[in-house]
Formats: sequence, C-alpha cells, structure tokens
Amino acid sequence: MENCFIEGDLIYLRLPNIQKDVIDGNWHEWFNDDNITKYLYHGVYPNNLDKQIAIVEDNLTKDDMVLLSIVDKTTDKICGIVSLKDIDLLNRVAEITIVMDKGNYPENSPIETWALITQYGFEKLNLNKINAGHHIGLWQWVNKIELIGYKLEGYIKSTHIKYGKVNDMVRVGITAKDYYNLLEERKGKYLTSDFKSLLRQRRKENLCKKLGNMIDGLYEKNR
Repeated sequence: MENCFIEGDLIYLRLPNIQKDVIDGNWHEWFNDDNITKYLYHGVYPNNLDKQIAIVEDNLTKDDMVLLSIVDKTTDKICGIVSLKDIDLLNRVAEITIVMDKGNYPENSPIETWALITQYGFEKLNLNKINAGHHIGLWQWVNKIELIGYKLEGYIKSTHIKYGKVNDMVRVGITAKDYYNLLEERKGKYLTSDFKSLLRQRRKENLCKKLGNMIDGLYEKNR
C-alpha cells in the first residue's frame, strides 16, 4: 500500500500518482464511457490524457479540495477517485464526489470509500456537515448510504439533460452529530463488523421519487 493515506478492508486511499494512475492507467477513459457517466455531469465533452493530467494537477493545488485515488488492496490498481471538495473550514462544510471504474472494483468498495472519506471529513478536518448531490436514477445508492447516516435533504428539478430527457437530482447530507451518534451506537465501527448484515437492512422504497412527489403535492392546490 504505497503512500497509503486511509486504509479500509477492501481498498485504500492515497494521493493520485500522475504517472501510475493517469499516464499508465485509463483514468481519462472513464469520462468517455457512457456506462460510467450516465448519471454524472461528465461525458458531455470528450476527454483525453493531456486534459486529465491538467485537471488532476490543478485539483491537487486547490486548498478547498482533497482528491484521492481509490486503490484495490488485492491488485494495487486504481479503481476509482473520491474527493471532498468546496471545503469551507469557516462554516465547516464540504461536498463528497466519487467516480468508480465501471465493474472493476471490489464488491462494496464504493460504500466503504464513502464511509472512509466521511470519517476523514469529520475526524480529521473537523467538519460539521458533509453534503452530496445525486441524479434520481441513483436512488438505490441513496438508500445504501442511508445505512451510514446520510439523509435526503432536498429535491432539485431539471438539473440533468441527457439522452433527450430532463432529469432531477436530490441532495443528501450528514451532520457531525449524527455521525458520532452512529459511531457510538456501533461501538466505534462506522460500517459495523457485519457489513453484509447491514446491507440487508437497506430500504427497498424509492425515497427520491417519494420526496419529489411530496414536493409537487405542496403546490397542487395552488394551480
């Protein structure tokens, strides 16, 4: 685990290595892949190696962003990237983003990554709130991160226009209070010792759709 910054059971996080991850890897190709960018803002304009190098180099200089490579512990190959961005240490808030190489990562490593970067944000950066935004097509993922304390906080219409369809997004978040309460409840193990058992508790209902319908209903009487 060369230059490991945060270690998980399945993956570890470290600073991106331009040569190893970008030049010798296929990082830039992820953003040309419809399967990966289907629910992202990426993938509208073509990406190439030179552009990706410039983007990574620029992001690594930002004071309000921590960008990390997600590395498979078994193969030692990069399988995704995760960041805390728009870090505001005055108001103690930040935003999580994550992109995984489609299918080329250990099972359940996305949620482990999400949990690790959340822990880092609260325990090392002393944040009070961490937020994220998701296309409504990712409602099953939203249900999954609910298991580690993230809750729906808002519904925003007409944010994504792709493939001839206008789509909406939801906002999710977790407070430091909720994080530390969950940590205490689970005796210091944020993801619990029995992760598979935790996943079986995942909500089956599409709460994103329910929230959108509820907001629409607030204004139906006024139409």
